[in-house]
Amino acid sequence: MIIAIGLSAGTYPATAAAYATAACDPAGQTEADAAVATQLNATLGGTLRGAMDAHRVSCARMVIKAVAQRAQPERAAVIALAAAMVESGIQNVSEERDDGSLGLFRMRAAWGSSAQRLDATWAANAFLDKMIRLYPDRAWVTAPIGEVCQAVQVAAHPVRYQAQAADAQIIVNTVWPYVSGPKGVASVYGVLPDGRLTYTAIDAASGKRTSGPILSAQKLGFTPKAMATLNADTLLVTESGTAGKLYRVDVQNVTGTVEFATPVYLGGGYTHDLLAYDGRFLFGIAGGALRRYIITVAKPALADITGNTLIGTGFTLKTLTTTGQGWILGTTAAGALISYKIMGADLWRRYQLRDTTWQVFDHLLSPGAGLYYGRRADGSLYRYFDINPFDGQGADVSGQGTVDTSGWTQTLLSAQPGTVTR
Repeated sequence: MIIAIGLSAGTYPATAAAYATAACDPAGQTEADAAVATQLNATLGGTLRGAMDAHRVSCARMVIKAVAQRAQPERAAVIALAAAMVESGIQNVSEERDDGSLGLFRMRAAWGSSAQRLDATWAANAFLDKMIRLYPDRAWVTAPIGEVCQAVQVAAHPVRYQAQAADAQIIVNTVWPYVSGPKGVASVYGVLPDGRLTYTAIDAASGKRTSGPILSAQKLGFTPKAMATLNADTLLVTESGTAGKLYRVDVQNVTGTVEFATPVYLGGGYTHDLLAYDGRFLFGIAGGALRRYIITVAKPALADITGNTLIGTGFTLKTLTTTGQGWILGTTAAGALISYKIMGADLWRRYQLRDTTWQVFDHLLSPGAGLYYGRRADGSLYRYFDINPFDGQGADVSGQGTVDTSGWTQTLLSAQPGTVTR
């Protein structure tokens, strides 16, 4: 049976005030919903620019929550919201139209009872169920968004859905962090120009500093070139120079002041310009050559740094961090943001998430869960969120504001991996 929905699709955004609405979230709208609405009114480019309010955001939030709870990719939420934008202007319309339709997707009685159709979570899942049924083997992931909306909605004006896709993506990028965003603390170590260490803790959810910068009175005693954080109290730092000396720095305290033991010299030959650690693998880049090492102990000696593997050449990155085990992320001098899945020697996949604009950052950090921090040369630090850091797509990477407008004057920065989760 084909269920027809919304045969006059596209009329709600302009005329929705004439129809009664029901709450989408049983717990009600939040202050965050209102704040997000203000943000979206300045960033959307289509029919809902200037029309977003707390109700619409709460409805979008419930749709996105349904997608996240099913562990579906963000594209499912983009598709569902593009449909809801056309059908109802993302409003839970509780007053039946002439065709008997109700809710976010203007579902007719054939879909379910009035109570079901006005339950935003039920309606979103019903939409997703039909979408998945019509597109086996996840074909909806690559199919045009407007085409998928029309297949589910069977509307009289199918061309209207695709026109909302860009704004639907903006809404998903903006709202998703409030539904399934990063949690935990980003622990960031740094080195000041005079050789002192710094420690800063940032709340992953809010982007606010909760501690720091805390400084050490001690100095490293050598000029550092690259740094990777292994765990809460262990750093690897290379010395600038042709010998490529590698040191382990054991941090003893980050409360009130940063204290560390005399750096332990491990060995030479580590001439890397960039270092990053993902919890198992240490990655280093020197002259465009990417090498991978295995570290399996918390306080490694030289013998514990094994598996020296040349992954490949041509990795001309300006910055380097890790986003998960076997995944690195970096920027180029030209401004590209690039993600790599590293599988072995001469075996990797490259994904260009952004073509330009990221050249403004001279340091890139990730504590996990798709949370990225970019430091600019003026000392400002910015926060970004990647809904799925392993999908090779850049559309779901969005800016989440400024952590600090100044003050990040370190010559090196490194985040402890895996301290942030969803």
